[in-house]
Amino acid sequence: MIIAVMPQQKRRAILAIIAAVILAVLVGTNFAFPSQIDETVRQFWAGVQTPYGDIVMAIATFLGAPAMDIIYVFLLAVVLFFADLKIPALWTLLTLGFGDIATSIIKAVVHRERPLGHLLTDNGPSFPSQHVFGFFVVVFIMFILVTPNINSAVTRIIVKWLLLTIGGMLMLSRMYLSAHFLTDTIGGFLFAYAWVIMCAGLYPGYARYLKKNFKLFARDEI
Repeated sequence: MIIAVMPQQKRRAILAIIAAVILAVLVGTNFAFPSQIDETVRQFWAGVQTPYGDIVMAIATFLGAPAMDIIYVFLLAVVLFFADLKIPALWTLLTLGFGDIATSIIKAVVHRERPLGHLLTDNGPSFPSQHVFGFFVVVFIMFILVTPNINSAVTRIIVKWLLLTIGGMLMLSRMYLSAHFLTDTIGGFLFAYAWVIMCAGLYPGYARYLKKNFKLFARDEI
């Protein structure tokens, strides 16, 4: 299988979804512990803002915007399609698309207010961060589909750290710009990992079904 999940990844995904659900319950019920930490972190970022920081954090937010996630996944899907890997290409699109729908539902259920001072463009419920979720879905898809096929170990490490660095900067930028609380960004990260691993676990059955029932995918590698 082109997309496979290792046992340790499954265990991590289970822990991630448990942690994310607990966090969602605590946030949704306004439990004191995470709320106090969130407010402390918000006040810290409000006190260290500078013109240079504004530019850096705006760039990080732009790179992790939901619209950019769609572009990243679409470009990856196009490359896979022309490499005669249409089934994995479709999987990448579906993973991000249905993931965004799932997080929208979670946001509506938890219905957490945005931090004070957020931009007018950052509207809607706050938990989990859609920016963080979408970007890390792209990152974890890359970790499953792309980085294992990089022959150079040094290049593989550089690519992974580059993606994680941008993801980390994105998380910081959402707090810096008062778009999200700390727990919103952590929740987005946890849900993203659990979601991608779950979708990867469903891939074998999905791939066999498409290959068997649709002529378009009959000759595809799975």
